[in-house]
Amino acid sequence: MKRLRLIKLSDNISSLIIGIKRVRIEDPKQFLKGLKDKQPSLTVQALDARFVAGFEHLKMVLQQSWMAFDREASYSEKLDLEIIVRVACDSQITRALRTVGLKSEVMDIALVVIGEPRTLKLFAEVIKGLEISDDVIKLNPEKESFLIKHHNISNKFVEATIADKNKLAMILAERANLLRI
Repeated sequence: MKRLRLIKLSDNISSLIIGIKRVRIEDPKQFLKGLKDKQPSLTVQALDARFVAGFEHLKMVLQQSWMAFDREASYSEKLDLEIIVRVACDSQITRALRTVGLKSEVMDIALVVIGEPRTLKLFAEVIKGLEISDDVIKLNPEKESFLIKHHNISNKFVEATIADKNKLAMILAERANLLRI
């Protein structure tokens, strides 16, 4: 199932979350630049989809990042880097980029685009040639095991978390929110 997820961040700014399957990336910087050049007024970030614990996770990270910039309490000077830092749960930008950023290979990516809703719709039209897939963002058992191990989260901690649905998304979003502590 393919669906564009639009998240309202403020009165005139929203974010679009798009999963894209099997993208061949020769040069990560050039790939990202090519996406940004399509609509220069937008903030664009592409992440290794393996590190995204579902749409809920990205939604919470986007809201945290937006509010941090609004309150001038962000970890980085750029919104696109703020998203990387928070998804990685690592305040060290270089390490966060190395972990959850794009690599020179074929990979599934989570694309986050922020801007005015009408410009976001134009951007969505531009990337229609890519294989859009919700599955690369959704949390599945394999991805959950990988993320629990990567972030060194105990099963008891996951079980003790009070959440209706995606407990791991809540845990990772909370870790991202507490990076300064």
